[in-house]
Amino acid sequence: MLVAEFTSLYQRNNLKSTDLEIALVFLNELEQEISLNHSSIQLENIVIQELDDAIHHLLVSGKNTVEHFIIMMRYFKVAKRNDLFIHLTKYTGSLGVIESILNKLEKVIDKSLENDLKTKIKIPPLGTPLLDMPNYIENMMNLFEKYLTQEQIRYVLADNHHHIPKESFIKEKIHYEEAITFDEYLKGLHQRNIDELKRFKQENRVWFEQEINDQVIDFVSSNQEILSAVREGDTLYVTKIPYDTKAYLEATTIEEKRYHACHCPFVKIALHEKIHHISPEWCNCSGGFTKYQFEVLFDKELDVHCLETPLKGDMLCRFAISLKGIDYKK
Repeated sequence: MLVAEFTSLYQRNNLKSTDLEIALVFLNELEQEISLNHSSIQLENIVIQELDDAIHHLLVSGKNTVEHFIIMMRYFKVAKRNDLFIHLTKYTGSLGVIESILNKLEKVIDKSLENDLKTKIKIPPLGTPLLDMPNYIENMMNLFEKYLTQEQIRYVLADNHHHIPKESFIKEKIHYEEAITFDEYLKGLHQRNIDELKRFKQENRVWFEQEINDQVIDFVSSNQEILSAVREGDTLYVTKIPYDTKAYLEATTIEEKRYHACHCPFVKIALHEKIHHISPEWCNCSGGFTKYQFEVLFDKELDVHCLETPLKGDMLCRFAISLKGIDYKK
């Protein structure tokens, strides 16, 4: 185990020495657990299946805490195991989302139906096997389509359910205020994001959940809808960057590309398994995430519609965001 390197991370970031001690004990126990099934293996050398097995052990033993996942993510960052760090985000990306969606039900249905749905909709605990995740969404969407209208479903799902702080986009408001037109701002936003990808590549750092190479940068550079938007009339068109763009570009089959395009930890595995029928309406949740930065820009709630999604057989996720009634710079 990389004790010295991990200790250095805590010291550089002024993290508590007591937290370091707790983390080292946990990592040592995790390494020992993995070694029981795999002869004398070191934590930094495990493969994804061994990580999945370890996470399942945490789940069944009641040790599937957010704190433990943070420790693992820190360790694999130190170990420069970007593949394992990215894999962990497939588990943590679901945190709080269903709870947030269920809380929004009160705005569209009466209390009795809300309580009934909340008893029927189960929330997957952290560390739930990725193969099991689609079961939860398939059940929830079946209930939504039985009891809610399509408009109600879209309203409930299309929100900032990941609870990204508004402050994350304050700098973009300043950039917008400095731009002469909204179109100029969108071009600048695209270039700023490309420049950020170049920095992360140069520093060999993971950008959100992604490894960045020249091919990824070229792919983003070729389409302003990716990591920005293109305005046509009073509509913004946004194409989401694939969850794993490097793997998406390297994929040799359409099915692989659809899988690597999908960001959603709840359903992406279903694109491989083909044993679930999950309504594409679910992707309005991703639409809520997509529109949020523009809602911060204008201090207004915006309508969004999902145009393309791998759940419908498309290669990427694409959204239309309405600017109707918005006084933007022309």
